[in-house]
Amino acid sequence: MVRTAVECANQVARTLSFDSKETFAVKLAVDEAFSNAVDHFSGSPDDEQVHLEFYVEGDSLVVSIREKGIPFDQSRAERFTPGDLESANKPGLGSLLMLNAMDSVELFVHGRQGKEVRLTKKLRYGAIPADLLGTRPIRRREKRPTVADPEIRLARVEDLSEVCRLAWRCYGFTQEELLYDLEALTRKVESGEFKSVIAVDPESGALIGHEGFKYHDPSVKVPELGLAFVDPAYRSPGLPLKMARFLYDRAIAEGDRGIFDCSVTTHTFSQKAMQEMGSRPCCLMLGIAASGMQARELATSKQEKGSVMNHYFAIDRSPKTIFIPERHRAMAEDIYRWMDVPREFGHSETRAPEGESSVSVFPLPDELNVAFIVVHAIGKDSEREVSEGLQQCRAERKDAVYLFLPADVPASPFLVDRCEKMGFFLAGVMPHVHGGQDRVLLQFVDIPIDFDAIRIYGDMSRQLKSYVMSEQERVRSQR
Repeated sequence: MVRTAVECANQVARTLSFDSKETFAVKLAVDEAFSNAVDHFSGSPDDEQVHLEFYVEGDSLVVSIREKGIPFDQSRAERFTPGDLESANKPGLGSLLMLNAMDSVELFVHGRQGKEVRLTKKLRYGAIPADLLGTRPIRRREKRPTVADPEIRLARVEDLSEVCRLAWRCYGFTQEELLYDLEALTRKVESGEFKSVIAVDPESGALIGHEGFKYHDPSVKVPELGLAFVDPAYRSPGLPLKMARFLYDRAIAEGDRGIFDCSVTTHTFSQKAMQEMGSRPCCLMLGIAASGMQARELATSKQEKGSVMNHYFAIDRSPKTIFIPERHRAMAEDIYRWMDVPREFGHSETRAPEGESSVSVFPLPDELNVAFIVVHAIGKDSEREVSEGLQQCRAERKDAVYLFLPADVPASPFLVDRCEKMGFFLAGVMPHVHGGQDRVLLQFVDIPIDFDAIRIYGDMSRQLKSYVMSEQERVRSQR
């Protein structure tokens, strides 16, 4: 039965999105543990069994192998020692292999119930398929407490463990990894990289909602609004907007330059809420939303790879001069007018840029399967470096690649034109995002996009969606 046990381990590892190296490690550990259980049988196969169980506990895969083999004292067992030829024939090599393959290997003695070897391996963020999360919709007849006037405040360090638990109650392990790592979350809150706002029921003291600001570059002070969720066991009308208003007021008081968000296009609620807050659509990023996102205990359906409509709320409205290709100028003028951000459009250079180039490639988390290419400085090698970055991402089978180009240099339109010949097409513009600079955002999408499935709120977003669709078609037809 060893082969059957190993094949079972293989299927479980694949279901949980382990890569080939991790899958081999799980199979190896199960092979060793199961073989040991067979070797230590105390009875005949007619009256004895080995129990093999796979389950997810917390953020880890747990493999349990139970049997009623002969008891032994593990602390007194002879050990295999790597590099020691005299220990080559001693037992313990299998234990060493299991320890190297898994994050933990534990032995439990259950008295008359026998022994158990428990193998644990941590899962990647977002690895659990949505249909294994044990979700159930809340019955409409269930009575949920209504919290009309929740207390909204910045989270304190002692609140953060409950923030992690609330994220799990709402989304299982499909939300952003930061929310499941209490130490990392605490560090970012203490350093100011993350502002966490919570809503508390004044009666029970229960934490019922969360929303936050991520400062990708604290020196620039342009946070991203997100990580919003409300406990489905409570009713609190308008709570996400109340928490967002709290954060917006703090950003304005503290002199932030602006606020952006990434509203998914699987529904229009978040887009409508952002526009009611005064944010305006600035770019449509296709294929960036993770697949399989599903909220626990909510009647949400599994989503295919989706898109996001980015909005921007401008606080700093200082005028600047930017350089946009002539064919995109009308669309860019509309976006800046929507945001009420004054911009002069300078005369573009048509010759190749000179000087030093600086380009970086940033893969996003594995579950997104996309990457950013950021051009920090446009120079004579920028076109080549962007092309090489794109080829690298395509070789890694990324679903999409997003290219950020500085909009404040005359050479930007030239590079936009060259990148469109590679297959990039316009997504929009983003003010202040990198080093305080405005960015022209292009995208290369390597998966089919169902534009009919993209739900858009408002005339501004519809205009931008239509433009992005036409640009994708234009670029595709010229290749």
